[in-house]
Amino acid sequence: MALDTRPDHLPAGVTAPDAPLGLWASYRTARRNVLELIPAAAYHAPVIADQKRGRWIMLMDPEAIDHVLRQREADYPKSAILIRLMTPRKGQNLITTRGAVWQRQRRALSAPFRPRALAVADPIIRRAAAASVAALGAADGPVDVLPVMARATCDVMCDLALGGREAIDRDALTAAVDAYVAGIGRISVLDILGVPNWVPRPAAILQDSRKRMDDMADAVIAQRLARGASAEPDLLDLLIEAQSDGTLDALEVRNNLLGFLFAGHETTALALTWALYLLAFDPAVQTRARDCVRAACSDRPPGIDDLPRLGYVRQVVEEALRLYPPAGFLTRTARVADRIAGHRVRAGATVILPVYALHRHQGLWDAPERFDPDRFAPEKSAARPRGSYLPFGDGPRICIGMSLAMAEATLILAQILSALQITLPAGFAPRPTMWFTLRPAGGMPLGCAALPDL
Repeated sequence: MALDTRPDHLPAGVTAPDAPLGLWASYRTARRNVLELIPAAAYHAPVIADQKRGRWIMLMDPEAIDHVLRQREADYPKSAILIRLMTPRKGQNLITTRGAVWQRQRRALSAPFRPRALAVADPIIRRAAAASVAALGAADGPVDVLPVMARATCDVMCDLALGGREAIDRDALTAAVDAYVAGIGRISVLDILGVPNWVPRPAAILQDSRKRMDDMADAVIAQRLARGASAEPDLLDLLIEAQSDGTLDALEVRNNLLGFLFAGHETTALALTWALYLLAFDPAVQTRARDCVRAACSDRPPGIDDLPRLGYVRQVVEEALRLYPPAGFLTRTARVADRIAGHRVRAGATVILPVYALHRHQGLWDAPERFDPDRFAPEKSAARPRGSYLPFGDGPRICIGMSLAMAEATLILAQILSALQITLPAGFAPRPTMWFTLRPAGGMPLGCAALPDL
């Protein structure tokens, strides 16, 4: 089944194979794009299973997904491969822990993500958004919006976590994150496919990027310990306080600081990049979203208090996350034998949740390949099965920064809309490509022209 990617018809997608691929065909395909491993049946069937050996089962049924992520979450931990790839060089972090250790870390990290903490983020997000508008508007011709969005989200994360972006080399951090994403994705493909261990893994690249990030974090923590807490406590101050009272150890402070910078920087930048593409793809939606911003904010920059009136802009972000979820796959391992949607699942089997296909599933979404922010109008969202939309995961381990990420993306997008007209260069269509996160291969060049004064 070939998904139509003509720029005058539907937003960019991928071509799905007619059936699950064999080992070496999967390996060759995955080196190009992991999304192309998802078989055509995943876009319309509720379940696909390895009937011969029972090594894996792929779920697109919301009730089955709810069973794995919420009802029986303890019986379906993150896969051993994913844990190994995401485990820091030393110690653990919130992503890789389970049980009481995970609960302890989650409690220690929850304060910066409570609703009242958004007030602290408001001026930070406004500054980052204004800088993005200036960078995009200054370009002569199409500009790759991905690095601009990555810079904005990195600024927000550094200001929130470290009390200022000057505390860390932003360019070095983004370069290390890019190298880490590329390295971890290539290794995970080899391992998930069961490629023999004698096939070389680019582990040295991954370890080098990990070490660079560790060194940056260690330097920032040492500086903070030397000068003391900020007047307005930031995430690092809260982590250090948790270390002082014995809630976290030194490695957990470093590893969770890096986890915050990595997750917040990467996923929100990608959501914004794909949202800008979709707005350029559909000028009518762009006009409607801009009208929403003007009605909510008039001629002032959007802020946290405007979020209730920026509902349609948020719907654009939600629809971008549906069509291009940053995490296109979730994987779990069955700890015990079970039965899911009428299929026997043996202990040790890999449970695959192909989020990209789930979000484009013909049985769950009306015209799933079409860009339509109205599908996230409140009344429609309320009627949707919970397990059909997973941009941030679900269950106890749902992304801790979800509310912050949605507020940040909505406000940055709103400020861009208030100042710039976003257009598609003639003949351009992005290529959605996933190794570890879902990025546009080759970047996202878009026209960004200043709007005339009203």
